[in-house]
Amino acid sequence: MKNSLPIIPILIYILILLILFIIKPPLLFDNNGIIRTYNPKSLITLDLIYPILALLSYYFYLIILILI
Repeated sequence: MKNSLPIIPILIYILILLILFIIKPPLLFDNNGIIRTYNPKSLITLDLIYPILALLSYYFYLIILILI
């Protein structure tokens, strides 16, 4: 079990990213489904979302460990 512990937050992170790319929210993607790049009109881009999602996935993992 100790060897598989770092894999769980990585899997949570990949799952969240897959859901994000399947849903393609208009805040992060343009009308053609292409990833938005940074400009003054778009404050939130995927470059900012990636580290936030990584931290949140690790946080979810820690919550799961505490509850179990």
